[in-house]
Amino acid sequence: MTPVAPTLTMTPLPLRWFVYRDNILKYERETVVTKAATRMEGPMVLPRAFSLLRLLAEVPHGMNLSDMAARLDMPKSSLSSTLKALTDQGFLARKGALYFLGSEAYALASTILAGRTIRQIARPYLEQTMEETGETVLLSQLDPDQKFASYIDTVESDKSIRFSVPLAARRALYCSSAGRVFLAFMTDRQRASYYDSVSLERMTDKTETDRVELEQVVAEIRQTGVAITMGTYSADAAGFGAPIFNSDGAVTAALTIGVPVSRAERDKQKYIDAAIKTAANISKTLGYSGGGKS
Repeated sequence: MTPVAPTLTMTPLPLRWFVYRDNILKYERETVVTKAATRMEGPMVLPRAFSLLRLLAEVPHGMNLSDMAARLDMPKSSLSSTLKALTDQGFLARKGALYFLGSEAYALASTILAGRTIRQIARPYLEQTMEETGETVLLSQLDPDQKFASYIDTVESDKSIRFSVPLAARRALYCSSAGRVFLAFMTDRQRASYYDSVSLERMTDKTETDRVELEQVVAEIRQTGVAITMGTYSADAAGFGAPIFNSDGAVTAALTIGVPVSRAERDKQKYIDAAIKTAANISKTLGYSGGGKS
């Protein structure tokens, strides 16, 4: 009997097999692309998140995706994933199309600030301002009796002729730049009580001791955001003071740049700008968003 050679029969594969294969290949391609994109984008995730938090901290009424993308100069597609992650974690809250800082962001900020004193927070700013101006920079707070301001920190100039004052030194409110900052942001009743309780002595021939004149001075400080004294406490010393606000909008400290009168008269605007800028930056760190003046 002659053996029969085996035959090979090719059974056509069903269409669904090809569809399945194409889907697998597509998935693999997309996975490779996604992983590559993630590797490229990974280092930018944290900076993007911090930029978003910082931006929304400055805009308490909230922002939508388009506005944030425009302000940060970032593609909306990149921001969307970061917004979702921050919202899921509670660092952002969403109402309609608007995003706001969430409860977790405020809780984190409170935790950070709770462990630091105003002196610790302000110190880097004092050092930077001394480097930029070359002059002594001081931090002061109002004494509990509300009659004096005390210096709680100082970064002293290294110039041979400079403003110098020991820590914990007290200055009367009416004749010092820091003191006038506190005086300016008191209520009318508090200032009236202050005037009634202290002796307005003339420290130099430039010291204002008249209540009407002092009220004009403090009104100007509230308007301009800076207190300037030229020889009102010491004949050869000038001060440029600016208020430091906390998150509630209350003046919690004063920033002062102390300068010999001769240099203060020559570069007055430079010291005004530096004092306002530094005080505003410290206020911002403390959570104040009112722009540096009340």
